[in-house]
Amino acid sequence: MVVFSVLLNLVIICVVMLSNPIAINAGQNNNLSSALVSLGWQEFTFENKSPNKYSTCGLGCIEVISQSSVSMLGRSIQKKLTAKSVLSWEWKILQPVFLSDITLKGSDDRSLALYITFPFDPETASFREKLLRPMVELIEGKNAPGRMLSYIWTGYGKADELYKSPFYGGVNVMIVKRNSSDPLNKWQNESVNLVTDYQRAFGSKPHKISEILIGADTDDLLGSSIGRLRNINLSQNR
Repeated sequence: MVVFSVLLNLVIICVVMLSNPIAINAGQNNNLSSALVSLGWQEFTFENKSPNKYSTCGLGCIEVISQSSVSMLGRSIQKKLTAKSVLSWEWKILQPVFLSDITLKGSDDRSLALYITFPFDPETASFREKLLRPMVELIEGKNAPGRMLSYIWTGYGKADELYKSPFYGGVNVMIVKRNSSDPLNKWQNESVNLVTDYQRAFGSKPHKISEILIGADTDDLLGSSIGRLRNINLSQNR
């Protein structure tokens, strides 16, 4: 009976994981401008969810309009990491989401987010990650990322605190950078050490990153948000 219970739990975990894979299927870019496509961006959408609207807003600047919608804009960026790998960017919110709780399913809206994915690493993966990896690769392919860090501008949450995703659990850790106390319509500068943050989140060191993604999420509370993000840069010289 105990063995059956364990197997049943593993099946349930697999079903949940497969219904919410960390790598989202890419869309056809029908809604993206030629300027974004030419820069290597593509949209990642969720089944039965309305996508956000993305547009350029100057050199190296992307505007995200979310209206009861959710999607991500991403591009591949295969780069190795060192102890001095620093990711920097600027962002601002023109219209914020309703105050939301990012730890709860159905209430985890965010005004703006910058996502970093990392390749699957069998040496540091948990037993659960190793167990599910063949199924993830079957659905998403061998290059599907293993873990994700999400830097978010949300309603609640203390700055620089870590939270596990209510959907993906320990493979996607969210780090709050800004919340409702930060001013609107004013550029905010961010600078993070990816290796340090990854160690805080997962307890091991990453070797490289796979993708950078930008997104917003207003589909749960059916609100809207407008945000801009610019000057994304990964440097090794600090």
